[in-house]
Amino acid sequence: MVVVADKVEKKVVLIFGGTSSERLVSVASAQNLVAYLQEPELYFINSDGKWVETNKKELLAHQNPFTQIFQSTGETVATHLEEMKSRLLGKLIFISLHGTEGEDGTYQRFFEENKISFIGSSSKSSALCFDKVKAKAIAKSSGIPLAQELLADFSKAETVVQVKEFFNKYKKVVLKPVANGSSFGLFIVNSEIELQQAVKTIINSTEKLYLCEEFINGRELTVGVYEVGNTLRALCPSEVILETGSNFDYEGKYLGKGSKEITPAVLSAEQKRQCQELALKAHQIFSCYGYSRTDMILKDQGPVFLETNTLPGMTKASFYPQQLSAENLSFQQFINDQLNMAEGRFV
Repeated sequence: MVVVADKVEKKVVLIFGGTSSERLVSVASAQNLVAYLQEPELYFINSDGKWVETNKKELLAHQNPFTQIFQSTGETVATHLEEMKSRLLGKLIFISLHGTEGEDGTYQRFFEENKISFIGSSSKSSALCFDKVKAKAIAKSSGIPLAQELLADFSKAETVVQVKEFFNKYKKVVLKPVANGSSFGLFIVNSEIELQQAVKTIINSTEKLYLCEEFINGRELTVGVYEVGNTLRALCPSEVILETGSNFDYEGKYLGKGSKEITPAVLSAEQKRQCQELALKAHQIFSCYGYSRTDMILKDQGPVFLETNTLPGMTKASFYPQQLSAENLSFQQFINDQLNMAEGRFV
């Protein structure tokens, strides 16, 4: 039973940055969030994993966060998470991290072990959603429609042959890291030449474990879920429309190159219902907490599940804030609700 308070009593700590490839997005999310938090403590985690104490003025003064690295002049107070325990005990953590550590359950597990309140899903749910193979296995067992897939470990020589056979069968495939955000390392392969290029890039990278999926023709949609206490609400779907030859990668998502976002998506009442039902079901089967966002492809027969994000972006231009606005829901109220739920987490 979640206890939702009228007012947050604990000191709020906003953590952002991180060592993952999505740390720039994390900074942009923090810039938006800080305006809605009452005098929070701010800690920036740099690319070396060191915790730097910063302030609102310095954070907001940073320009072009999607392309420029944030550098704080504040004091380095810790070299890793464990050293932060005494500073974080008794406080409430607003996690503005994306990618590994923030979304994979690492930080959540530490907070749970030390009974430190935090927003968002548990370590178990975060780790499950971050691992695309495990998440799809759960989705499949729950009867959620999925694309055909192949787990591809490019550290093994035979994988290249298997991926080629999979491509020959489906003619167009998507390659994405098993345990990372889809903003980086995403390949949509239309030809043998593109496949060769993608494979070469992956083999030369540090991330070797990929999911190879059949490309699903349809409309790319994403739907947020807003949880307050024991009540779930699916937000209006957003649609991503890509220019020919474009991918919805980092440049498409955050630099506006080759893509257009529409919120709310233009859908029939039945299509909207189907997409919202899928997002709600995903939130529930993964035991998400507070909020989530589920990506899907809408075919004529209905939506096909792609993935669920337990810490979706919170930049001014991110889908989740877009959807709250389209529903005439207050972003401030959303933040307050998440903080209240977090404060009641261990009650």
